[in-house]
Amino acid sequence: MKLALVRTADVVPGLMLLGACALAASLPGSAFPSSALTALIWLLGAAGALCLLLRRGIDLDDRARELSARLCLEQKARQVAEGTLADTQTVLTRVVRQQESVREGERKRIARDIDDELGQVLVALRGEMSLLQMASAGIHPATHHKTGAMIGTLDLALRALRVLAGELRPLAAGERLGDAMARQLDEFTRLNGIAHHFDADTGAGNDGAGTDADALLYRALQETLAQIARSARATCIRVQLSRSHTRLSLSIEDDGDADGSCAGAVAALRERVGAAGGALHAEALPGGGKRLAVVVSTMHGVAQG
Repeated sequence: MKLALVRTADVVPGLMLLGACALAASLPGSAFPSSALTALIWLLGAAGALCLLLRRGIDLDDRARELSARLCLEQKARQVAEGTLADTQTVLTRVVRQQESVREGERKRIARDIDDELGQVLVALRGEMSLLQMASAGIHPATHHKTGAMIGTLDLALRALRVLAGELRPLAAGERLGDAMARQLDEFTRLNGIAHHFDADTGAGNDGAGTDADALLYRALQETLAQIARSARATCIRVQLSRSHTRLSLSIEDDGDADGSCAGAVAALRERVGAAGGALHAEALPGGGKRLAVVVSTMHGVAQG
């Protein structure tokens, strides 16, 4: 039916115009007034224009139907792609959870071994070295001096073990994130001599302590502090924690060497935060130092970090 209409719309205008010309040529000049003939020709021309508009409307309708069908196909393809992406994100999050669960178990085991075995052995060794130093005082000056140097080395080893144990210490069950970070920062300042300023704007939703998002940000703070202590040569750090009903964010700034940060550690942390549905941004500050910001959603569970 549509094809017939299209063909008719193609032929009728030409037939009308030809008929108008033939009519004008066959009639004597006195048969009709010139005004009546002109009106007839205009009517035929108008009818031809209407047919052309009809053909144009049919073409536009076909084009609209074609575009609508294509849009429907693209929407279905997008829905399939979004479903696949959501499934992939779910699988990735599950894998990250499993990996972090194993990693967390290893951290706890290593921290326990350090505290219960290696730490006690070093403390006992330091006590014996102190007794030896006291016994050699005034009798063997060289031994006394060497023993003092060895005690200093043991003190450095014990300090390093305390730092390592602090890095491995997990977020205690039921402990608020702000309290745990304050404790971690106090220990960091005591062991490394780097001052800190901590601002915890925990506002609404603070009852979410102990969640996966809390554990992720706590690990991010621990790893960042470890990198600052090792290579940043900072004198002061500023930490800000904020929580809302939908997200949890952590900002860490230091005044050390901007090139002292470990790119590999930042990249690994960014990968874990991204797999948990969060975002990490690191930048050098104009006045020196660097800033690291981590934002995670509290609407859905995230993998522990």
